[in-house]
Amino acid sequence: MSEEIRLVIWDLDETFWHGTLTEGGISYSDEHHNIVVELAKRGIMSSICSKNDPDSVQRILQEKGIWDYFVFPSIDWSPKGGRVSEIIRRIQLRPETVLFIDDNPHNLQEVLSVNPAIQVADEHVIPHLLVDARMMGKDDTVLSRLKHYKILESRDEEKETFSTIEGFLKESNIKVEIIYDVENHLDRAIELINRTNQLNFTKQRLPENQQESRDILLSQIKQAFRYSGLVRVSDKFGDYGIVGFYSLVSVNRISYFEHFCFSCRILGMGIEQWVYQSLDRPDLHVQGKVISDVNSPAHIDWINQEGRDAATETTTHKKSIYIRGGCHAAGLAHYLKQGRNHVVEEQNFCRDGVGIRIDHSQLFRDAIYGLTDERLEWISQLGYRREDFKTQFNDMTFDVYVLNFSVDALYATYSYQDNVIRYPFPECRSIMTENFSREEYHDQNKFLDDIFRNAASGDFHYHSPDPSYFENCLRDILSRIPEGAFLFILLGGEKFLNRENELETVLTHIPFNQKIIELITQRKNSFPLQLDDYVRDKSDQTDREHFGRMVYYRIYKAITDIVSSGTTPTPTPTPTPTPTPKSTHDAQPATAMLHEA
Repeated sequence: MSEEIRLVIWDLDETFWHGTLTEGGISYSDEHHNIVVELAKRGIMSSICSKNDPDSVQRILQEKGIWDYFVFPSIDWSPKGGRVSEIIRRIQLRPETVLFIDDNPHNLQEVLSVNPAIQVADEHVIPHLLVDARMMGKDDTVLSRLKHYKILESRDEEKETFSTIEGFLKESNIKVEIIYDVENHLDRAIELINRTNQLNFTKQRLPENQQESRDILLSQIKQAFRYSGLVRVSDKFGDYGIVGFYSLVSVNRISYFEHFCFSCRILGMGIEQWVYQSLDRPDLHVQGKVISDVNSPAHIDWINQEGRDAATETTTHKKSIYIRGGCHAAGLAHYLKQGRNHVVEEQNFCRDGVGIRIDHSQLFRDAIYGLTDERLEWISQLGYRREDFKTQFNDMTFDVYVLNFSVDALYATYSYQDNVIRYPFPECRSIMTENFSREEYHDQNKFLDDIFRNAASGDFHYHSPDPSYFENCLRDILSRIPEGAFLFILLGGEKFLNRENELETVLTHIPFNQKIIELITQRKNSFPLQLDDYVRDKSDQTDREHFGRMVYYRIYKAITDIVSSGTTPTPTPTPTPTPTPKSTHDAQPATAMLHEA
């Protein structure tokens, strides 16, 4: 079955109009005129490939008010095969989606010989175009698609005046905006996923039913550890609109794209390469044929980022950042890393199928100050290795530090014999709150079974989460953060709107948060950030310990505002719906996922 048509290339003499312009004049066809206009309202473009005098043709079509409905017209006396090929190249479509109409069989065969995949027809097809199944297009009565191609046409004409493509791109003032509020642009994201081909790298299509697609995509982008964005592009020639979409899954230091797709109207601008590089080159399993290599060129210096880098962001863009923690730090790091070359991120990770935590304050203190061989010997019985305490914290002085110690309020710790130093189990599971020094615990994973047996051996002593012990660790950590550097500590969430629409208080975090606030408010440029303050509605929080991506984006914006101005912006949470009052109680520790970052 033939593909849907996205471009019609018209011959003029005895095709678009009746008669031959150079042989006694023509009879203009209002019917064909109206067909071109209607096609444009369906998002289907029209072009011209005619053997004629270009000035005469342009004058006639301008007088009829139709000239601007044609994109990339080719009007001269040379053979049509190569010219049609050039139109397709310039408009950046696949030949399969192009229909060439000409009354001359020789011209049709010539065009086919040069463009074997193109669709061709003689003039008798014209009365049937608007009812042809290939020509249904989609509603575009505002002619947005035509406007985009006219911008592309102007851009292409100026490009020809430059000796190098890089020189042209640098003079084009290309601006990219990443839109994280995907929910309000679902239909455009779906269109990009389902309709793009040449620059759709993953080709993970959604159902044709629009509502079903909306439901699926909405559920995807709200998942934890998934980061999505729409790409909007403009340059000095005009606004190309939203031309790209990505959905990135990031778990345990492994990142991969589920969706990575762009409109072909930005082909050759380096947009897809720039987005890929700004996201730190996650795994990209290219499906099918694409006409761009995201790894080339290696360096793009002609694109400016709008929105995120505007105003206050220009102050923070070049600052070095150190970020360490668990889920919250991982969610925030996604936004802090984009477009920067000076971000060090230290996160929980996975080893041999087991999630390894490094976000406890005791582990960070040891990473900073170092471990003795004696201590390493006994904590290895809990499953730690020396490499788990490597850090880049000591390698340089950073401008901004972002830390998160929520796990201190949730996990039990163990000391060895009479040693006062305490360590949690490394495994990322809620069961680590249990007292394994009293009873034996068996797990199918040998790693876990071994450390549970060690904890039950009698040499280890159990300790419940202790705010005072945390305070001592935090004091030691803060003493190594240079004066004048910006410090942000993400506080554990103290509120949770549960499935019954009841507002619960998570008491486990409160005393630990108080210790953080007491210590860092004495320091210059140090700010506690309460996650609860950046929750706008129920969908922003998946459980007591996990928040949606937009919460971290709002915190990211707050950090850039603070670094720029030096003052704390007032958050404006608007939680909805109104919760049902509920008695305050001590919430149970959150059930952390095995694959938690």
